[in-house]
Amino acid sequence: MVLPRNVIDNILRIKKKYLEYRNGEEGEGFERERRQHVEEVNSILRIDELENLDETGLLRLANNLYAFIWWTRKEYLVDYWIKGAGGLDKLRKNLVELLYSDRSLADRFDSFRKNVKGIGVAMITEMLTYFNPREYCIWNKRVREALLKIGVNQLGANLDISRVGISRLSGREYEALIKTLKEIAYHLRDEKALPNPDLLDVHYFLYYIAELSDTLDEEVDHEEIINMVLNIGKGLGFDVSREVPLATGTRVDVIWSTKIGNLGELKYVFEVHVKGSIDSLLVNLMKASQDIAVQKVIAVAVEEELEKIRREASAIKILSDRLLYWNLREVVKASELIDELMSVMQRLGLTKTY
Repeated sequence: MVLPRNVIDNILRIKKKYLEYRNGEEGEGFERERRQHVEEVNSILRIDELENLDETGLLRLANNLYAFIWWTRKEYLVDYWIKGAGGLDKLRKNLVELLYSDRSLADRFDSFRKNVKGIGVAMITEMLTYFNPREYCIWNKRVREALLKIGVNQLGANLDISRVGISRLSGREYEALIKTLKEIAYHLRDEKALPNPDLLDVHYFLYYIAELSDTLDEEVDHEEIINMVLNIGKGLGFDVSREVPLATGTRVDVIWSTKIGNLGELKYVFEVHVKGSIDSLLVNLMKASQDIAVQKVIAVAVEEELEKIRREASAIKILSDRLLYWNLREVVKASELIDELMSVMQRLGLTKTY
């Protein structure tokens, strides 16, 4: 399959901003973390290690997969995998077959899914990608969402991507997906920033696209952002206030506060920055941080502005362990999720509308 012209144009349009983000502090940190996962997973899944793979090794594997980042009892997960394969020996055998057999990828993928019941598509594709990011890719809801956003509507000659199951991916569909993502990798190349991208780089690009909020296609003003931060705090159960004067002689955009037993009142202070000078923002946050009830001070801005704030704040000792940075895209997303959660609770009758 050759990517349609409109898809290529969309990739090239987003590519510049993506590479800027990737080279920023947040992007570089995420990239380092992912490459550490590649090293860890490869050390676990080497052929000589697989022969003696035990519960400890499987636990290490689970700890390196984002598919299970929210699982607290991963020991239960490991037991589930072993039972799903019919025992540890069979799980080892199926992993060796998946990773090292000469059979086609489609056959290996389908065989593993059939023989190992406890491991789903998200884990298999993430594990394969860390094992060999040149040849394998990750498949999940965000990948499909991002592909549709840039205009990829089909895989191969006749696979409608909107009909490809998130949890029911077949080996044939996986092969077609990999071919498509390799074409995207070709168009992601940049002589200085990304000369030889692999499919983990493509995944990061697609993740970035999936995170882009349509809300930010238009200018979001200071007032809107303040309302979003208030909405999130209220949804999380905090008492929220805006334009609050503090005892330190400054007025801040938003405060979340709560009272906890003998600890008294705890506060989180937010300053929103859209554009212009960041001096007043830093002065306000410095003054706010001197209030003994304030636990953290948070700067809210788009990533480009956050980079400027980080640079300026790095020389201010008083803020070193108090200042957090909140990307505006995350604020928009969190506010939307809070609204969705509140709607669900209201439909269930667990909260009241007034």
